Amino acid sequence: MNAVDCPSTLQEQDCQHKAHTTKERFVSTKKSLFFVYGGYFFRYIQLLILVPFYGRVLGAAEYGKVLAAMSLFQVVCVIVEYGFPIVGARDLASTRDKAMIAREFGRQFAARLVMSVLGIAVGVGGTAFSPVLRADPALGLVATALGIISAFNLSWYFQGTLRFRTSVTLEVAGFVISLVLVLSVVRGASDGLLVLMSLLAAALACAVAAYVIALRQIDIRSIRFFGAASLFRTSTTLFTYKGLSMIVAGASTYLLSLFASAAEVGYYGSADRLANVALSLMQPANQVLIGTVTWRLGSSETEAAAYALMRKGLAVIGTFGIAAFLGALTLSPYLIPIIFGPGFDNSIPIMQLFGLMFPFAALGQVVCMYILIPLREDRLVTKITAVGAVCSLLAMLLLVRDFNGLGVAGARVIGAVVTAILLATAMVRGALYRRVFQS
Repeated sequence: MNAVDCPSTLQEQDCQHKAHTTKERFVSTKKSLFFVYGGYFFRYIQLLILVPFYGRVLGAAEYGKVLAAMSLFQVVCVIVEYGFPIVGARDLASTRDKAMIAREFGRQFAARLVMSVLGIAVGVGGTAFSPVLRADPALGLVATALGIISAFNLSWYFQGTLRFRTSVTLEVAGFVISLVLVLSVVRGASDGLLVLMSLLAAALACAVAAYVIALRQIDIRSIRFFGAASLFRTSTTLFTYKGLSMIVAGASTYLLSLFASAAEVGYYGSADRLANVALSLMQPANQVLIGTVTWRLGSSETEAAAYALMRKGLAVIGTFGIAAFLGALTLSPYLIPIIFGPGFDNSIPIMQLFGLMFPFAALGQVVCMYILIPLREDRLVTKITAVGAVCSLLAMLLLVRDFNGLGVAGARVIGAVVTAILLATAMVRGALYRRVFQS
């Protein structure tokens, strides 16, 4: 029985209503994807302006300090979030009960407060251990504050309640605020701290706006700031999946700062930023498809459509990964000098090496985010991505001393390849392949 079949003519009206609702959902998914990617267009405009601006105004050494601090910020943010956003978005997508939404809001906030203590410790310790950041500790401390504020963002709430436009609007507002501030106050090669302070101000403004909007929609009387322990248990597997891989990726620039000069960090970090721009082109789909696929799997009438959406995601994102690889390989020698200006030629081979990662990263995202997590195969995701993250980290430690930025980039490629191979093997060996491709 498909999404519009009914067992009897007595149910014809109900059938038509369900078919209409399902069709609306399908159209809504397309509109949401279009809107989310439209919002991310502004992020790319911001990056196209700021990345060349940083390279040309700050120079390789000062930009290297900023990138090391941004790497620390990403690690702090991932630690404080601890996989909570994915669980929150998935759980809210499965309910419309206002009391349950309020309770989820409360336990999400409480869990982040607990993890903020560890986030502060990691930020302060990371600043002290890095020679690059220790020379200018204010960079590390502001980056730590930025990581904590960013971890409290409410994108998970708006995605889980299918309010994608609100989420994207707030993100765009943050991009605009940070862009205006950076271009207004950053003037020379010693203004790296002003970059981070501008980003912190934008993040704080958007966080306040998000909480004001959310609290107007939530039944405040039902909010309870407990349940953090249960959220930790359900988030641990997803933190192992997304958190470990993000920490390894985010900490790569910081790790390089332990062994290399600020200029060398700048060369690697510039290529890393461009690689992250390419990878981030796949991220907006996550905001829509995780909740949408989960919703469709919740009903027998829309289950087939969920598997169809998985297959489409694999085709589209996989094709993008291959195209990104070819672009990095052929266009890097031309684009990097244009984007960053003279003095960044050492970033070209690093970016070309990063290109090898894109097809494998695309496969990993589709299988994990659009297939395994909606199917609640969290343990399988945890085991595989943990192995990939450990392989990448070990490779970094082995290669960073002798090969600097190239060694760190190569280590990330190794992690992505190992993860993709293990995910593909799990899909083929198990019943998951048949469920997705023969449904």
